[in-house]
Amino acid sequence: MAVQNIRALVPVTLDLSSSNLNKWRGQFLTTLGKYSLTAHVLSDDSQPDSPNLCRMDCIVREWLYGTISHDLCEIVMESGVTARAVWTALEGRFIDNKETLSLHLDAEFRAFVQGDINISDYYHRLKSMADALDDLSEPVLDRILVLAILHGLNEKFAYMAALLKRQHPFPTFLEVRSDLLLDELEMASRPSPLSTVLVATASSGAKDSALPSGGQGATTTSRSSASSSGGSSSANC
Repeated sequence: MAVQNIRALVPVTLDLSSSNLNKWRGQFLTTLGKYSLTAHVLSDDSQPDSPNLCRMDCIVREWLYGTISHDLCEIVMESGVTARAVWTALEGRFIDNKETLSLHLDAEFRAFVQGDINISDYYHRLKSMADALDDLSEPVLDRILVLAILHGLNEKFAYMAALLKRQHPFPTFLEVRSDLLLDELEMASRPSPLSTVLVATASSGAKDSALPSGGQGATTTSRSSASSSGGSSSANC
């Protein structure tokens, strides 16, 4: 009864559109265990027939309602039900929806590509989807996770993808992440081809401006030749 904000203890919100049942379930059961209230959701024999048990059961139900989405609340909230009934209804709802979530998430996982995001964000997105599939009892093997990240890499990492695929033994997901992060840092420190061309062009322009133009050089040379010729003619006369 001293807990005024259940969200401080169970920050995960259970939602039908997500696959966070296992995470939410673990946090909620940990909180109930802390206050010796686990039997209210896991035991069919725990009937709130005494005023004290009834009060505790109401508290657990309030916690349940406070950690699930509005749509789920409308589905499971009924007057006169016990915390155990609400808990069972939630689990049943997710079991019925489990196959559909698995199919959609698996398709998203296999089609996901890096695009313009950096390696760190790309890693977290893929890892989150793999963890969500694991929550749905569809574990993703580390090798499959590595192949997924290599398959969806940006074109600028094509060389690294080909190199990592040929490694023996096959690298782990954490090893691939480290190698790609390092390559991304080195790539950022290298001058781009465009900047190299601009520097070369600027340097060439500076050298050209230091030399006399072709027209001026030719005119000066012509005048010198003419002067020399005139002097020679006078001397001969």
